[in-house]
Amino acid sequence: IVTLIVTLLCSHYTGGLLYRTQFTVHDLNGNMNTADLERTVSTWLTESFQNWNYSVYVESVRILESNKTSAHRISRSVESTSYDCLAILYYNITKNIYLEERIVQERLRNTSSIIGNNLSIDSIQVQPVVNCSLEEKPSLYIWKETRPRATQHLPCLSNQQQYASRKCVLNMQNYTSFWELPDLRNCSLVPTLSTNSSDLESIPLVSADNAAEVANQLLDFTADKNLTREQVDKLVETLEQIVIVSEINSTLASTVLTVLSNILSSSDTALATSSQVALRTVDALTVKMIFTGPSVSITTPNLAIGISAVDSMNYTGTAFSVGSQSGDSELEVNFEGEPRGEALADIKLPPGLLEQLMEDELSVVSRIQFAFFSKTGLFQDPEGLPLQSFVIASSVGNISINNLSEPVKIRIKHRQREEQFKSECAFWDLTLNNGSGGWNIRGCRVDSKSNVNETICLCDHLTHFGVLLDISGTAPLIDAVNTKILTFITHIGCGISAIFSATTLLTYVAFEKLRRDYPSKILMNLSTALFLLNLMFLFDGWLASFNIPGLCIAVAALLHFFLLASFTWMVLEAVHMYIALVKVFNTYIRKYMLKFCIIGWGSPALVVVIVLAININFYGAKEYGGESDNEASQFCWINHPIVFYVTCVSYFVIVFLVNVAMFIVVLMQICGRNGKKSNRNLREEILRNLRSVVSLTFLLGMTWGFAFFAWGPVNLAFMYLFAIFNSLQGFFVFVFHCALKENVQKQWRRYLCCGRFRLPENSDWSRTITNNTKKVSSENLGKSLSSSSIGSNSTSWTSKFKSGSNFFKSNSKG
Repeated sequence: IVTLIVTLLCSHYTGGLLYRTQFTVHDLNGNMNTADLERTVSTWLTESFQNWNYSVYVESVRILESNKTSAHRISRSVESTSYDCLAILYYNITKNIYLEERIVQERLRNTSSIIGNNLSIDSIQVQPVVNCSLEEKPSLYIWKETRPRATQHLPCLSNQQQYASRKCVLNMQNYTSFWELPDLRNCSLVPTLSTNSSDLESIPLVSADNAAEVANQLLDFTADKNLTREQVDKLVETLEQIVIVSEINSTLASTVLTVLSNILSSSDTALATSSQVALRTVDALTVKMIFTGPSVSITTPNLAIGISAVDSMNYTGTAFSVGSQSGDSELEVNFEGEPRGEALADIKLPPGLLEQLMEDELSVVSRIQFAFFSKTGLFQDPEGLPLQSFVIASSVGNISINNLSEPVKIRIKHRQREEQFKSECAFWDLTLNNGSGGWNIRGCRVDSKSNVNETICLCDHLTHFGVLLDISGTAPLIDAVNTKILTFITHIGCGISAIFSATTLLTYVAFEKLRRDYPSKILMNLSTALFLLNLMFLFDGWLASFNIPGLCIAVAALLHFFLLASFTWMVLEAVHMYIALVKVFNTYIRKYMLKFCIIGWGSPALVVVIVLAININFYGAKEYGGESDNEASQFCWINHPIVFYVTCVSYFVIVFLVNVAMFIVVLMQICGRNGKKSNRNLREEILRNLRSVVSLTFLLGMTWGFAFFAWGPVNLAFMYLFAIFNSLQGFFVFVFHCALKENVQKQWRRYLCCGRFRLPENSDWSRTITNNTKKVSSENLGKSLSSSSIGSNSTSWTSKFKSGSNFFKSNSKG
């Protein structure tokens, strides 16, 4: 079958309708050639619409060969040839009269007999040609449904006095309508930006057609110019629009990155609010950029990107490095080895980078993107540690990569030589600081091969990486062996302390006579805080392994609370001793224990609640220990350094200073009283005073002061002392303020022992306590400086203070 196409080409008609007409022509003789058939059909169509009430035109006729063939045979001895024909008819609308398709179809059927030349026509069908549909192209230019060959005009978005145009044309191959590309030549006449402009209001609305020209205008505007914050925000937003609406070729990408590099030369103040948009723009550009070959890179003075094509099914790892020939030259990118110049940063992705991706994710992975920032004004974290290095980033398409079994290795050169500060590896977390971004060390750690010139980071995810300086420590990093030993000591010590703190607490809870006085009640609260602190510390790492952010935040907040509660009850012990030993007479405090409990538990709770109210993400998981990523472990704790210094370090400094003062005053009182005894020799006095010192040291938490001496060459030694004594604080409190107390031993012997160790049931508790209490000032304080031994008696301190009797004189009532 040969397809005959009869086409109207009448450009001067714009107000009419088009009809797509299809019919079959049979050549009864079978000897007419294509040219003659085309003329005959065209003549028939023209004559059919002459002298008719409607103005219908036929513009042209042509015949196209078809791959489809078939035989049409009529009931006679002569074989005929059939043709499937298609015609486009144009109706010129007059007087708003609509011509229905069925009327055109009926007209052709009635005139089909006049075609002559042994031709016959049947299967006539007439249909309207479909209009060009509603379409938005480019962005914000909305073209309404339009008839074929009609031209539509829209005001330019950048200049309302000018018009964009677009024509709906007819496809002469398949007789369907389609839109031509918009004509935005009038709209692309972008006014030149004045370099003296302060508000950039003259930047036009970006479209796919004017994106390159707008980018060039921005390039001229940002050259050698100090930009304000408002200008930077506007420029970065415009760059983002360019990347979104246009196809990114290497030329446009280079222009956009150069503009961004110029922007990075601005002050930190000007860049402070544009970080998220700028980083998002760079990421989108590297994802959309069109390139050929295995890789592509673009370098500018302050910024460089690299894109490497990958085969996700046979991935073996990727390397990316950035260097510079000199301090003033542009950056140099290398995907295979070290750069020829000075190496500034490099990143090595492991072969197992994609092993955790699902099959549907692997199917869309075709590239890995890299970015390097030599100017780091976009990475400002006012609440974090100072940035000490360049910043390098990597990503795989739009896919998130986390929890890698083999870490990503990042080597970053320091911007200046650092010999006394400890480096920390961190990544830029866009969720911090209310969405403005901040540094987060989760999932990253420092490799032991780092030095004063560069830091090697090992991370289990991909993002923007940098090196921070921990200004709290001037000592070198503790090696992995000592880290393991310290961790072991801490966990064993905390386990022992938890057990003996619980034992102390249970002893005083079980024996009602032991907890009648204020000192015993204060000791119970301190033991409770120490027990829960050690318990939370022991379970912290295990709970962090579940990788549940909400759970980790709760654990970190509880650990923070019990640590502060322990500090608070230590200082309350000191305050109580001062009142008991120094302010003896006429000291009455109404609702004494209630006020102590409000301070002891309420103050830490208030601090934790304030931290949570400001930003719940101040708590979270942190990485600790291990030379390889597999050995590193997570720990739920405060992940913001300023919060740690303010709510922990400064809190403890206040507690420690108060306790030191109380420690000296109370110790002077004890030693002075003990020295008045004449029936002991010098050795006995020294041992008794030494015991008092040790007892007070653990009760008031003096060993926590080892943290202040963990600096310089003695850092490691004091870290061991800190770990040993503080993790065992609960144990030492049990020994000196529970196990060695005579009244506690009596209760244990009475109710827990049997045989010759059991205390007789008829022993008089009240008399025993009375007699012992009378000797507190000189003997009991030297034997066991427990908070219970200071004025331990069966009557209330309240009654004693009211009566004005001497503190060391005990009431004989039980």
